[in-house]
Amino acid sequence: MRPTPQRRPQGTESESYAAAMAKTAGTRKGTTKVVTWVTLVIAAALGTEIGLAATQTHPTPGPNPAQLVQKALTAAGREAAFHYRAVWSSNGFSQVVVGDARPSSGTQSVSVGPDRFTVVCIDRIALFNGDADALRDQLGLVAATATKVAGEWIALTPSDGPYQYLEDSVTTSTALAQVRIAPLRSSPTRLVGGVEVSRITGQFPAAMTGQAVSGSAHLDLAARSDLPTAYAAGGSNAEQPWSSTVTFSRWGDHSAISPPTTKLSYSLLVNPSGAALSTPPA
Repeated sequence: MRPTPQRRPQGTESESYAAAMAKTAGTRKGTTKVVTWVTLVIAAALGTEIGLAATQTHPTPGPNPAQLVQKALTAAGREAAFHYRAVWSSNGFSQVVVGDARPSSGTQSVSVGPDRFTVVCIDRIALFNGDADALRDQLGLVAATATKVAGEWIALTPSDGPYQYLEDSVTTSTALAQVRIAPLRSSPTRLVGGVEVSRITGQFPAAMTGQAVSGSAHLDLAARSDLPTAYAAGGSNAEQPWSSTVTFSRWGDHSAISPPTTKLSYSLLVNPSGAALSTPPA
């Protein structure tokens, strides 16, 4: 998955199955086949043959698991906003992302190993707040600068190098791209936390990663809305266990984002060539 640009494990760079499907609107409708048939019914008691002819309409088959996932992710991509919590872990390393995603803006708080940082994107401005390690890893600041401005809000504009991937990291498409599943089957609805959900189960699409990744995955969908409620996957990567979970909530909650009022300019922390200064300007 790609909620953040740094410290990603190998094998998660390619476009996910979910992201590709989320770009495809709509679902294919099933067709109803009308079959005319003639049968002979033998009434043993009477010893007579009765010829019956009828036209039977079969029920329209329901959507298959892949169509259900496509429908859910397409609907999710059209939502104005939603909240999510994503956790990825492997071999003692973990990444936790809690965010509110929108089509072209959003917020997220990230823990990547020992690093902590928050990103807020609104009105073509990306705001970043993090510890010194995160400032070095995410914004490319040198150690002295990162240490001095750690904990301060830093503002980036589209002309700043890290801006684009910061903006991309908080959007709807990136949040939904964490759902990676090759659907195989669906199950009847059941109650989970008082909500009726159906479950799509399948395999983690290892072929997309080009790595020795294997695993299974499932996606829970709310029966009333068909929107995702939870995703989980797990398996092994080169014999190392890994797991990924995402929970979704507050669909359509478009609460106002309140950006910080005090912030430093990223462009004043780097020189014109784009290399980070050893110390911030006075």
